[in-house]
Amino acid sequence: MILAGGSGTRFWPKSRGSLPKQFLSFGGREPLLVETAERMRLVAPPERTWVVTAEAHVKRVRKLLPGLPAEQVVGEPAARDTAPAVALAALRIARREPDATLLVCPADHRIEPAARLAAAIRAAEEVVTREPHRIVVFGIAPTEPSTGYGYVEFGAPLGTFQSLAAHDVKAFHEKPDAARAREYVAGGRHWWNAGIACLRATALREEIALQMPALAAGLAELEKCADERRFAAELARLFPTFEKRSLDHGVLERARARGVIRLDLSWDDVGSFPALARTRTPDANGNVVLGDAIALDASRNIVDAGDGLVALIGVDDVIVVHTGDVTLVCRRDRAEEIKRAIEQARARKLDRFL
Repeated sequence: MILAGGSGTRFWPKSRGSLPKQFLSFGGREPLLVETAERMRLVAPPERTWVVTAEAHVKRVRKLLPGLPAEQVVGEPAARDTAPAVALAALRIARREPDATLLVCPADHRIEPAARLAAAIRAAEEVVTREPHRIVVFGIAPTEPSTGYGYVEFGAPLGTFQSLAAHDVKAFHEKPDAARAREYVAGGRHWWNAGIACLRATALREEIALQMPALAAGLAELEKCADERRFAAELARLFPTFEKRSLDHGVLERARARGVIRLDLSWDDVGSFPALARTRTPDANGNVVLGDAIALDASRNIVDAGDGLVALIGVDDVIVVHTGDVTLVCRRDRAEEIKRAIEQARARKLDRFL
C-alpha cells in the first residue's frame, strides 16, 4: 500500500497542490512514486500493489504506473491524513482478502539498496504471521541528532527473523528539540522512524475500533455498500467527516503490540530542500545546483533554477528555488519553516501560487 496523498509543502514552490513532490523527480531520476513502486516489486507484484492518492491525482498515478490494475488506485475525496487513507485502502483490499498482510509505505522516500529493504520486509512478515496482533515498524540508526524526524525507542528483543533482529517498541517520540535529539543519539536506544509499517488487516481493523471508533463506524457504513456507485456516493459523503489523523498518532502509538526492525541501508525521506544536497555532487564551494546558476563568492547554497538563471553573489547557506511564477529565498537552516510562507500566502488569498 503506497501512500501518495501528501502535499509536499516543504518543497514549495517546486511542489504544488496540482503537482506534489511524489510526482516529481530529484537528481535526474524517475518520479519518487515510480521509484517506490519499482522498489516494492521485490516483495509484491503489481496485482498486489495499491496506491492511495487524492482523487485529483488518480489519473496521473494510473499514467505513471500503467502496470497497476486501475481499480487499485484509490482516490481520497478529501485530505484526512494517513489513518483514514490506510483504512480506506485496507477496506478495499479486505473485500478480496480479509486477513491480508499489509505493508504501508510512503511514496516519497528514497531507499537503497532495495534488496535489503525487501529482506527486512520479509522479516516483518514473519513477525506478524507469528503474532497477528503485532504491528511492525522500521527504524534507521541516526547519523546525526536530527530534529526533523520522529524516533522509535526500542525495547526487549522479540527474536531473529530472516537473520534480522526484531525488538519490542518501548515508545514513539515526536520530532524532538535539538537537546533531546542529542540525548536520543547518545543513548543509542532510539532510531529514526522510517514511516513504514507491516501489519495484518485484522489487526488494523481491531486497533481502529479501539482507538478511532468514529472512523470504525464510518468504515462499517461503507462496508454495507456492495454496489460500486453507492460506495462512491457514500465515500464522498463520509470521508470528509473522518478525523484528520496520522496512522502513527491514531493507531501505532497506542497499539497493543508493536515491534521494530532496524534497516541497515541508505534512507532519505526527501523531506525538504536540503535533501537535494544528497542527490547531487556539490561544486568546489559546496553549492548544489539544479539548472543554470552563477555563484560568485558564494558557498554551501542549494539552487534549483528551474527554466531560468539564478545568480548568487556573496551569499552563503541559502536556498534559492525559481519557478515560472514564484521565487523562494530561504536560509538553509530554516527550510522547515517554508510552510509558514504558504500559510501567509493563503491568508492573503494567493492560492493561485500554491
